[in-house]
Amino acid sequence: MRVPRSMLSHTTPDLPEASPPPGAEAVLATFAALARLRREVAASLPDPRPGLAYDPDRFAAGTPLLAHADPEGIVAATLAAGPDLLAGLAGIFPAIAREAILLAEALAERPELADGLADAVLNGREDLTESLSADIGLAPAALAFLARELLATVLRRETATLSPLADDALWQKPTCPICGSVPDLGLLKEHREPSEFLVAKAGRLQLHCSLCGHLWRFPRLKCLACGEGDQEKLDVLIPAGRDRERIHTCSTCGRYLIVLNRVESVSDREVDPDVAPAGLSHLDAAAQAKGFVPLCPAPWNQFGEDE
Repeated sequence: MRVPRSMLSHTTPDLPEASPPPGAEAVLATFAALARLRREVAASLPDPRPGLAYDPDRFAAGTPLLAHADPEGIVAATLAAGPDLLAGLAGIFPAIAREAILLAEALAERPELADGLADAVLNGREDLTESLSADIGLAPAALAFLARELLATVLRRETATLSPLADDALWQKPTCPICGSVPDLGLLKEHREPSEFLVAKAGRLQLHCSLCGHLWRFPRLKCLACGEGDQEKLDVLIPAGRDRERIHTCSTCGRYLIVLNRVESVSDREVDPDVAPAGLSHLDAAAQAKGFVPLCPAPWNQFGEDE
């Protein structure tokens, strides 16, 4: 049964019970350790240097805040984060420990590489990643992962400073107002109306940035990938027995986003949006089995043909 996006309070299950697969706890523990490492290293970095020329008109037109930031500050922070973060990544991900150590050594010997890594991640330049990987002697996939984690750590420090400038009333885009990246998770939260006694039961959608971790508001009844607004083409898939977990899909572009419903949540346990997506791969598998493609590709939602 299809559940139109406009009927988010409806909880008739659309999927069989989708319990986490074997090994899901280990995957979740790995990425929880990664989130802790990012935060610890980010907290050790110096405060961002002044240099942001905030222009509300450009921001409202769709230019993310980091487009105005001092690139030298980001490069300097990347070099500062490198030793501790890459050493920690080598411990969390033994399969790429050698690559993490080699990248740390390369950055120590050639600090100018940090500029290229930042450019490759922030601007989605796969060509630059390929070139740098050949130069350093690393597999492109390993370098892409390590470089992204370096920038994710640095940008968490930047986000703490820039978040107050990211006005949801001005920003109406499906990409992050801080860094311009796509979200990896949606959160439905209570939406209080002007009267404190009124709460919209469908909730307000917040998006979590896959790179810098910022949360921002976005309309529920619109596709993040293609902008589709026809409710007949926007569905919500709900697994049996897990009605807090949802898959927002768009039949126009074939993309999906995992969303957690926190409206009227009875759980006292807070959701950590930096960790939660890695624990929801069963929803990714269910969405992809129906032919949908993730809005945000991630290590936990890439399945081989035999999976």
